[in-house]
Amino acid sequence: MQRVFLGMLAGAVSTKVLTVVKALIDFIYYAQLQSHTTRTLDAMQAALDTFHAHKQVFVDLDIREHFNIPKIHSLQHYVDGIRRLGSANGYNTESPERLHIDFAEKAYRASNRRDYTEQMALWLQRQEAIALRSAYIQWYHNEQNSASDESDTDSSDSSDDAGSPSGMPRVIVRLPPTQLPTTAYKIAKSPAVENVTVAYLQTAHSAQNIIPALANFLKLHFKSSPAPGIYDRFDIFTQISLILPRNRYLSDQPRSSRIRAIPPVPAKSRSAAKPAVFDTALVIEDPSQYVPSSGMTGLHPAQIRVIFKLPPQFGTYSHPLAYIEWFTPLKKPDPVSGMFTTHRSTRNHTRNSAVISVEHIKKRKCSMLIPMYM
Repeated sequence: MQRVFLGMLAGAVSTKVLTVVKALIDFIYYAQLQSHTTRTLDAMQAALDTFHAHKQVFVDLDIREHFNIPKIHSLQHYVDGIRRLGSANGYNTESPERLHIDFAEKAYRASNRRDYTEQMALWLQRQEAIALRSAYIQWYHNEQNSASDESDTDSSDSSDDAGSPSGMPRVIVRLPPTQLPTTAYKIAKSPAVENVTVAYLQTAHSAQNIIPALANFLKLHFKSSPAPGIYDRFDIFTQISLILPRNRYLSDQPRSSRIRAIPPVPAKSRSAAKPAVFDTALVIEDPSQYVPSSGMTGLHPAQIRVIFKLPPQFGTYSHPLAYIEWFTPLKKPDPVSGMFTTHRSTRNHTRNSAVISVEHIKKRKCSMLIPMYM
C-alpha cells in the first residue's frame, strides 16, 4: 500500500496534505534501511521536520483534533536511537506478535482455563528451565566434540608441518563470496509458446509494429539478414527475472524483479478469465550514453509487450529480445510529490516502438505507472 499511496493522493488532495503524506512516507522508508550514513539520517530528520511543520493542515481541515499520539511522539527519538544503537530495520510488529503466541496463547492452552494466570506463569517458568537445560546439554556436547576434533587436528598438523618444505604451518585463506554482476537476468530454458504467428502477436500482445521494429533492429545488428515479414514465426517467453545489484542500505542479498509479458487468457471450463499483464520498466535507450551511477540519466520508461528469441533465419543473437513501446522521457520530478510524469510516445500517430535486447532492461520495481486523473 505504501508504494502506491502517494500516487493515489497526487492530484486528489491539496498540496499541503500531499507534502505531509510524502514526508511521513519518506520517514518510514528511511527508518527501514538496514544501514545508515550521515546523509540518510539527515534526510530522515528533514522528513520528520517537514511533517511537523505542515501537519496543522489536518487540524485545519477537521480531519484531526490534535496529534497527541504516542507513536507520533516516538518518531522524534528514531534518529538519535539509530546513531547510538544502530539501524532499526529489525523492529516491527512481527516480534511482539510472535512473543504473544509463545508466551500467552500457548501458556493459556496449557492451563485448565481457571485461575489461569498462576498456571501460565508456572508453565513459562518450566519452559525456561527446559530451555536452559537443553542449551547446557548442547554446549556440553559441542565442547566434547571440539576437544576431540582439536586432538585429531593437532596430530595431523604435526605430520603435515614436518613434511612441508618451509616447516611452517599451512594457512587457509577464506575468500569473500564473489559479487554478482551489476546486470544479470534469468529466463526459462524453453519458450512458453513456440511457432507463434505475427497475427497472434499483433492481436494478443498488441504488438502492431513488431515487423518494422524488428527490421530496424536487424539493420543495426545484422545488415545482411533478410527482411522480416508477416509469415515469420516466433518463440516467445512470458516473463524474465532481472537480478538487481546488492544495495547495502536495503539487503545483503541480491534482489530480483520480474517482468511479465502475458496476453489475456479467456475463461475456460471452471477457470476464470485472466487479464493481460504487460509490465513497464526502465530501459537503456542509448548504451553509449548510459552511466550506471548517474541515477535516472540515460534510462527511458517503456512497456514490455513481447519477449522472444530471434528466429534463426535472421541470425544468432546471444540474448533474448523484447518488443517495447516507449513512453516520453523523464524530465524533472514534481516538486511536491517527487514523482515523474510521462505519457505514451507516438510517431506518425502510432505508438513509438522498438525491438531491444533484454540486457538493456535495467529496472522494474521503481517503474510502476499510476494513472493521473485530471
